[in-house]
Amino acid sequence: MVVVAGSAVVVSQASAQQTLDLKKWYVLVNRNSGKVLDDRGFAANDGAAVVQWARHGGANQQWRFIDAGDGYYRLQNRNSGKVLDDLGWSKTAGSAIVQWKDLNGTNQQFKLAESSDDHVRLINRFSGMAVGVHNAAKADGGDVVQDRDRGGADQQWQLVPAGSVGTQPSSPTPGDAGSTTRFMGSSTVLIGGSVSDASAAAAPFDVRYAYVHSQPAPSSDYYSAARCHDGWSGWWGCWTGSTTAPGTYVTYRDTVAAQATYKGSPRPQKMLWTWYSLRDLGDAAGEGDGPGEVKAINRTDLLTRYLNDYRFFLQKIGTSHDAIDLEPDFWGYVRSLGNPHHVAAQVSGANPTDCGSQENSAAGLAQCLISMAHKYAPNTAAGLHLSCFDWQTNTQACVKDYADLGAKNADFLVTDVSDRDAGWYAQPAHGGSDHFWTDQKAAAALQFYKTMAESVGKPVVLWQIPVGNMAQNNTLNHYKDDKVDWFFAHMGQVANAHVAGLLFGPGQQEQTTAETDGGNLIKKTIAYHNSGGTPLK
Repeated sequence: MVVVAGSAVVVSQASAQQTLDLKKWYVLVNRNSGKVLDDRGFAANDGAAVVQWARHGGANQQWRFIDAGDGYYRLQNRNSGKVLDDLGWSKTAGSAIVQWKDLNGTNQQFKLAESSDDHVRLINRFSGMAVGVHNAAKADGGDVVQDRDRGGADQQWQLVPAGSVGTQPSSPTPGDAGSTTRFMGSSTVLIGGSVSDASAAAAPFDVRYAYVHSQPAPSSDYYSAARCHDGWSGWWGCWTGSTTAPGTYVTYRDTVAAQATYKGSPRPQKMLWTWYSLRDLGDAAGEGDGPGEVKAINRTDLLTRYLNDYRFFLQKIGTSHDAIDLEPDFWGYVRSLGNPHHVAAQVSGANPTDCGSQENSAAGLAQCLISMAHKYAPNTAAGLHLSCFDWQTNTQACVKDYADLGAKNADFLVTDVSDRDAGWYAQPAHGGSDHFWTDQKAAAALQFYKTMAESVGKPVVLWQIPVGNMAQNNTLNHYKDDKVDWFFAHMGQVANAHVAGLLFGPGQQEQTTAETDGGNLIKKTIAYHNSGGTPLK
């Protein structure tokens, strides 16, 4: 029986009952594989393949149901705007299910046939066949096809609301405190930072972060070499020295994080990589920070090297469950020049293989970086850095610019609270300015994060938060600040702003660190996790 009430539809039978909200976006999880229904490669063209893929929260994995009458619906993809389609009006078992512009044909209409445990089967109105995964495959990229309705697990889908801020809903797990919102595998606000191995083992940190920044490799020979050469040490891929293979910097740190322990027991951590290489590409263009970066992205030769380097970086991450912070500051420079669609970048020429269909602009470059991350590091969350230097006076301009950059296709936004301890800034030699927080300043910042999160439907991660505390004496590596203590004392407000992670670390070598703060960050992290954490919202 199907009962329609406004925008809500109740699909019911004796074994289960499910309410379908026509105003919501859903992720469709396959019962057999655990993978989700996916518009492959964020494609936007008619006939593009629909596959199953590991969930990453992208818009290409979100679908909404449009009422087609008589208990049938069209499934519209959030990324492309296309709908699920029985290709070529086929009635052949095993034929492809694709996406196509919405023609409201019966080959684009599906009814929901209930299976057990809140799973449904999608039955095509024209063919009468069920949507499933070819050969009941469990791997990423398994083709979605139609076949006779066998009721098999590979033809059963669970409809999971995508969530208001684009995090990853799932069934509650132990320690979730009833929350169904997840980010990077966690249902609570993550805590992490830029810390030493000893500090990382001294508290139950969830995340560690590290920078990747240098000029790109001069040639592709660097990527295929068995070992680094002595003269290659300036390139990030050979920061670990000539006895290691190119890219070991990433693979080694991923391994260390995955093998982390706390109190003698395994407690794996995740890595967040700050990809910060356009700054160095600007140097290669001869103008450095800001203007040089904008000049560099409009040179096919430099942007080709840059995107080749980025691909190699992603390949080193591989299947690790990491996160990437894409290019701090750069998007702020782009914003200063006007509409991101009008800032030239030679995207399609620099990487025709992965980004040949992308717009030749800074906005196209943002989309290229995000789509490459999803392609080459499919378990990794791609985060667009939130660089809105005018947020206090013009938040709506930031909202517009990040919409133009396509931030809705990223997995999260990431931004920094301050790059230095407040005690450092307070000294006359450093400008004598006030960077300490009050409740009023904090509330304004959290409101900005919340506005941006809701504008693009993605959570926010706060990165490079100053580590200082008020017990310090404002000397080298011992500067005062109040943000560590403030955040841990106001975690409810943090979660309400759709902040999914707090990552602490110095933004410059003179600042307080987890190793010089008297143990404050470690103590606060231990206490937070002993409390059970704060559920994401």
